[in-house]
Amino acid sequence: MRYLKATAQDRSGNGKADTVFLHFYERGAGGFDELVHEAFAVDMNGDKNVDLQTVVDIDVEGQSMVIDSHLLTLFANAFLKLNWFNGGESWKRTLVVVAVHEYEKRPPNGVKLNFLERRSTVRKPTLAFQAAAYDGYGNGVLEWFTNTDVDKNGVVDEVDKELIRSLCSSFLAFKWYTDPVSAAC
Repeated sequence: MRYLKATAQDRSGNGKADTVFLHFYERGAGGFDELVHEAFAVDMNGDKNVDLQTVVDIDVEGQSMVIDSHLLTLFANAFLKLNWFNGGESWKRTLVVVAVHEYEKRPPNGVKLNFLERRSTVRKPTLAFQAAAYDGYGNGVLEWFTNTDVDKNGVVDEVDKELIRSLCSSFLAFKWYTDPVSAAC
């Protein structure tokens, strides 16, 4: 199983997320999670748009390309718009993104967004809330969304739906999921 763990931080101290860290994990046969890729993006002027980033081979095709950079920017820009970040260099709040495989021999038909919060350094993170998007018709388009206030402004609206769509679609574009069809071959 592959998943993405994203963390946003307010390193400038202005009350807004400005740095996004992406950790791409793969769970091995022994049940241990291995960090495979790491990337970061920075919003230097507080406009919730990435100004600086690392470029890694996110889609695991053997080379870092403009497409990888674009995919990272799309995901990080959406993540910066959430009100789910840490003050300073803290790692208490994270977002874990996982593909949903309802049908064994097809590509993912959904994506779950698990918003985790660690209340203390000695405890495991707990699920604060969850959001998801689904491809209900099997056509590769995410058209069903949970009604979740992901930007934490107190209202579930179209902005939340678009943030969920953007985060989930950009995660699927990373192709950071285990495809049962290729795994069975």
